[in-house]
Amino acid sequence: MEAPLYFFKVFTQDAQAGNPAACALLTEWPESSVLQHRASEAQQVVTAFVVPTTEDPYRYQIRWFSCQQEINLCGHGTLAAAALLRQLKGEGCYSFVSPYGEPEVRVRADDLVMQLPQWHAKPVQRPAALASAQIIDAFQTRDLVLVLADAEAVLQFQPDVELIRQLPQHALIVTAFCPPDTYALRYFAPAIGIEEDIATGSAQCSLAPYWHAKTGLSRFKVLQLSATAANFAVAFHSNQLYLKTQAVALPHLTRSVATIT
Repeated sequence: MEAPLYFFKVFTQDAQAGNPAACALLTEWPESSVLQHRASEAQQVVTAFVVPTTEDPYRYQIRWFSCQQEINLCGHGTLAAAALLRQLKGEGCYSFVSPYGEPEVRVRADDLVMQLPQWHAKPVQRPAALASAQIIDAFQTRDLVLVLADAEAVLQFQPDVELIRQLPQHALIVTAFCPPDTYALRYFAPAIGIEEDIATGSAQCSLAPYWHAKTGLSRFKVLQLSATAANFAVAFHSNQLYLKTQAVALPHLTRSVATIT
């Protein structure tokens, strides 16, 4: 089986910004080791692979891989897959099937709107080893979340990569509210090969419900204080959570034949 491997920048309309991802549309699933090998070769933060289902032309199976391992519910990998389907199949509402949820993305020329699951906060003991940070609240979902005093504290947070790697949670998020309608974050997932992510869709599954409950707001601008600019927003409609952003293709990087065997 042969399939082109496409490259995108997600959470941006600028090819010099955003979070990089690769994506391939396959006809069937090869062995996981083959997918991991191709993801490692792609050298992107994440590579998404999609396979069409038989029952619906807008419904696809999806799997996500970092350079090191398969990962779960990757927001920006899903958006890259949606951008690829926009390029190859056209606009529409695409759903993606995985063991970790079934995100949907409404795909139009000028934006991508992804429906996200909501992960609600569970109590967690504040890690003593991270006590040097000015933590005002802590909770866990899939990830460990530390709430700091303000955006400056988020920006100045010094991650201990080896300590974070040993946490039982998937990743560490630090966050703070920035009045009137913005929250800031940084996202660290060294256990899956991402020391600090540029822009993280899945983090909003934890943060948007938390800040919605704390502030009563239904719309937020999201400021991810990584080294590379990205742009997205989240909103609640009829108790559903949506993330709105854009993605840009990098056609000069597309590999015309990426062999998947």
